[in-house]
Amino acid sequence: MAFALAREQLVFIERMVVSGRFNNQSEVVREALRRLQREEDDYLRPPPLPASVARRIYRRDAAWERVERAAAGRARPE
Repeated sequence: MAFALAREQLVFIERMVVSGRFNNQSEVVREALRRLQREEDDYLRPPPLPASVARRIYRRDAAWERVERAAAGRARPE
């Protein structure tokens, strides 16, 4: 598999290897991909809202009760 990288990226990769943080270029690229994957996973699956924040968003009692039931697994949100 071949990849085309910008000169700045190649310089950065080489700097990481020369600094001793990584043993070779492949390790730098793999670590970069792992970090990107973590960021994407965090973006696509954000943590649930704390109850205090959810209460501010869903000000009406009926809506809040539906959210609480859904969170408890007793019913699906409408």
